[in-house]
Amino acid sequence: MRPPLENVLRNALVRNLELIEPGLRPVQLGEYPLPNAHGTRGSIDILARDRHQMWVVIELKRSRSSARQALHEVNKYTELLCREKNLAPDRIRAVIVAMPDDWDELLVAVSHAARDWSHDLRGYRLLLDGSGAPAGAERVELLRRAFEPRVTPIHNLFFFTSKEQRDQGWKIISKVADELGKLDLLAADLDRVAEKHYIPAPFGLYLAVGRVDEEIASEELLDGYDGPEPFAVECQAEYLALCAICNRLARSEMRGMNMESAQPGLLKNLADNPNWAIRGFRGTGAYDDTAAFEQQDLFRFLTGDERGDSQVLYTGTASPQVANRWKAFRQEIRQSLAGNHEWESLVESWLDEVSPKVGDGDIGLHVYNPCDLLQVIIHGWPDRIEELLPMVMGEAVPRHGLRSSVRGALCWNGRGMSLPDAVRLVYRDPLFLMSNTYAGTVWERDRELLDLLGLHYVLLESIGPARSEASESDEHRIWVQHQQGARVYSSASNPREYRQAFASIAADGEIVSVGQYIVRHSREAEIVAREYRAFVHAM
Repeated sequence: MRPPLENVLRNALVRNLELIEPGLRPVQLGEYPLPNAHGTRGSIDILARDRHQMWVVIELKRSRSSARQALHEVNKYTELLCREKNLAPDRIRAVIVAMPDDWDELLVAVSHAARDWSHDLRGYRLLLDGSGAPAGAERVELLRRAFEPRVTPIHNLFFFTSKEQRDQGWKIISKVADELGKLDLLAADLDRVAEKHYIPAPFGLYLAVGRVDEEIASEELLDGYDGPEPFAVECQAEYLALCAICNRLARSEMRGMNMESAQPGLLKNLADNPNWAIRGFRGTGAYDDTAAFEQQDLFRFLTGDERGDSQVLYTGTASPQVANRWKAFRQEIRQSLAGNHEWESLVESWLDEVSPKVGDGDIGLHVYNPCDLLQVIIHGWPDRIEELLPMVMGEAVPRHGLRSSVRGALCWNGRGMSLPDAVRLVYRDPLFLMSNTYAGTVWERDRELLDLLGLHYVLLESIGPARSEASESDEHRIWVQHQQGARVYSSASNPREYRQAFASIAADGEIVSVGQYIVRHSREAEIVAREYRAFVHAM
């Protein structure tokens, strides 16, 4: 039976809106015309109010060809209604009503729109009786967001006595992954290449757990784990998966194997350590075919750089006008600056200020935030210091107007105790350094060390014409963290305060970066590097 004409259906439905939802009532019996002040025209099929006094735009479609227009018309009519009634978006919602077969065409598009739209959007299948009159409506279950496989911050390190034992361990891990619902796992093979006599199990496997798709995960995993360790707050299922893997390996009784907890950023430290080398990657689930990715992609996944998870290294760009990406960009930056409260506050304040000025332009940031000056000296002195030092580089470039460039610096104020004395006071001995490294608390000790040395994180900003290099004629600003929060001092608007801020972070009238500080104190850096290097290289 062919459905009746759309106007016949509409007239019958408008008198029986409770078939769709209890409490739904029409604003008027006919179509609701909207003004044409913005170059468009049309009428809402049915305008209604619900039991919460919200306005409800109901779009009725009786054929597959007309169903394709539904989203366009719903978008248009809700926007015009907002303008006509001066309503906030949370006071308007929309409903699409269509024949059951027409939802084959509508389901994917409506599901996508419902997730990202500022208005509540729902769909209903209209059911007809034998005479073609509306007899009821079934709410359409919209599709959930497509599952995005990505590496989470749930990581672990396993050490094996031989390559063969590592392969055997990977077979066990892969089997557990399959049993728990085809988990996405990504791992890197690490071989000890120097100082091997210090390590009884020199073949490492760095493992990261991917997001768990709870629709296909096993009940055993989702039922939970009654063990001694606390849940990872944001990644409970992934943490439980790692617990299951570790338990199975522990029961395997592989002689000499051991395991240690890990976190994003540790793999980069190991890659920088001359005693270790990454030999390859393995994966299950979405990462089963690691050949589909470039090696640098896999490395970034494991270090957390792709989404700022590493709390060490991050590079990203976004436009403030793309709301969902901008929100994610801000979160990625916060995560990458974790443990560095000064830079986190200063960068957040800078972004708050420049984002309205940039409009639909671009903002980019590069962050390297190790929060571990002692390790920089141990591994970097004397030839690699500059590449291991903390940094923030950012630029905000509008389509028109002034560009803002910002550089994060760890500056010496000319005061503080000697480097060896400060290191010994904070870290006591190499064993205490190792215990803090494995406990993930080095960033707390690092803050103590910087305070003793007179080193502080600041942001240095220059503002000048867009798409031009920084110059002396630019406005220069200093962002400094105080107890009350971030403050900015401008050479243009308040030169006196700017000079005072400059003096507070400078040594003898010039800004001395941490790299320059180490060079100035090269003998002290050599003493610290020699004292700790032998022990750390044995780790």
